[in-house]
Amino acid sequence: MKNKMSDRYELTDFKKLSNEELAEAFIFPSKEPLTVKEKREEEEFWQERRKQFANRTPQQQIYDKLLQLKFQLEDYIGSNQYQAVLNFGYFLNEYVNRQNKQDKEFAAEIDVTPAVFSQYLNNHRKPTEKFVIRLELHSNGMISALAWFKVLQKDKEHEIMTNTGIRIEESRHVKNRLEFAY
Repeated sequence: MKNKMSDRYELTDFKKLSNEELAEAFIFPSKEPLTVKEKREEEEFWQERRKQFANRTPQQQIYDKLLQLKFQLEDYIGSNQYQAVLNFGYFLNEYVNRQNKQDKEFAAEIDVTPAVFSQYLNNHRKPTEKFVIRLELHSNGMISALAWFKVLQKDKEHEIMTNTGIRIEESRHVKNRLEFAY
């Protein structure tokens, strides 16, 4: 389980909690078999829940998909793992597709040319601050500009850590390096 502490997450050590604290914080499933009445009530509950789910409006369905994307994006930027497929272009593409929109239509909604939008989608061009802020405004704040920037930052961190060619190239510009005895 994760506890929110400022803007960081830390894992909870359940061993440090007493049984009473655990009982107050969590609901543990019963190990006793359900009665016939309880089984019927549970099945009725799930039937009603499936019915409500099936009867969502198109707008509710889009909202649910975007909320799911937001959580996926936040989980990724909060993790220490880099996954090449989860780049800015991936999340931008998912954002557009989950709204059932064409790229050209979405580009018009945020006032960029389809060609520039395509370059952002395919990671051929880094998005501007204005573009990322437009994404936040378009989502009505659901996905913040900061979250979009953190995805970009994660891509840049990986590039810096793995690009040995630039280190070799730039090393010729560095003279009088510091030397330390460890």
